[in-house]
Amino acid sequence: MKSKINFLLLVIIMVAISSCDVFNTMRFGALPGQNDFSHFPQRKIENQSPVFKFIKPDKDYKLGQVIGLTNKSLNPTNVALDTFVKLHNTISFLIIRNDTILYEKYAGKYADTSLISSFSMVKPMVSTLIGIAIDEGKIKSVDNPITDYLPELKSKQGFDKITIKNLLQHTSGIKFSDQEFNIVSDNAEFYWGHDLRKEISALTIKTAPNIEFHYSSANTQLLALIIERVTYNPVSNYLETKIWKPLGMEAAAYWSLDKMGDGSMEKAFCCLQARTVDFAKFGRLYLNKGNWEGNQIISKEWVEQSTHSDPKNNNRHFYNYNWGIGPVKYNSFYAVGLYGQYLYLYPEKNIQIIRLGGSSLSYNPNYWQDIFIQIIDQLNMLK
Repeated sequence: MKSKINFLLLVIIMVAISSCDVFNTMRFGALPGQNDFSHFPQRKIENQSPVFKFIKPDKDYKLGQVIGLTNKSLNPTNVALDTFVKLHNTISFLIIRNDTILYEKYAGKYADTSLISSFSMVKPMVSTLIGIAIDEGKIKSVDNPITDYLPELKSKQGFDKITIKNLLQHTSGIKFSDQEFNIVSDNAEFYWGHDLRKEISALTIKTAPNIEFHYSSANTQLLALIIERVTYNPVSNYLETKIWKPLGMEAAAYWSLDKMGDGSMEKAFCCLQARTVDFAKFGRLYLNKGNWEGNQIISKEWVEQSTHSDPKNNNRHFYNYNWGIGPVKYNSFYAVGLYGQYLYLYPEKNIQIIRLGGSSLSYNPNYWQDIFIQIIDQLNMLK
């Protein structure tokens, strides 16, 4: 009898584990990967004609041979750009100047038509949608408490003190383990879980707002929930209407959801699948101060505010509204994601560099920024 009871207990435990997020994390691996989208339901984001096309150069700049860069080992011996791309586990690499594609490389099975997962590189798109909602009067101000738009959080201690700006600047004080991507981290729960709304309702406060910068995917997920509330539609719909269609994207994109059916929600902190060149169009929007072919998609003021340092209230000096802020000399800024994903923008010379990579954690983000500055310096010497 005792053995039967033990067996039944084991079965119950295994069933419970198999239905929880920990099991999914163990099954697919704690760290995200480029193929994870196949495990998640998707919401399609349609494009429309006319499709905007970057210019193909009228001559071969031979950048793959001309531009030399530091290799992975930080060895003083330079390597050519083509070699560098291969050495660095790169999926796609684009250099665009003045709307002309100067360099374009894809690795292995990937091509210019491949859909590639964005990871955190999508976070500035969510911030942009907040700016558009403000432009349209759907949101009054970044200084509004988030409970003005998410009244169900009023009963949770401390949430009425958090503003939209706190979410944008990651100074909300919300408790969340984002950097520790292990099977029991909050990040893994958000990424592999099947009920983001439940996860949001379980969030708690670690500190009062404006005390410290703490990068957190929970902040961006809350921004997406606010967009959903003020537009009465999923965040994918707003992205489609306000960015994807107006910018003439080459292809439809897909945003991963937490589950199928009613109540499903985009994993808004990551997980937008799109073509590399379409990410570049989002970069072009910001290089043009929010204007797209004469249509002001997002206000110039929002672009300026988002892409310049604002260290007040313990915000990080070189990160604002989900954009990284580059060296003052270059006035550059960038969207950044896991595994060295970058949308690096240099407005002075109208240059953008897009690099999407495979699953490797062996690169310091500062290394990539140094590489992009090297490329910009060398491009400035080319006619």
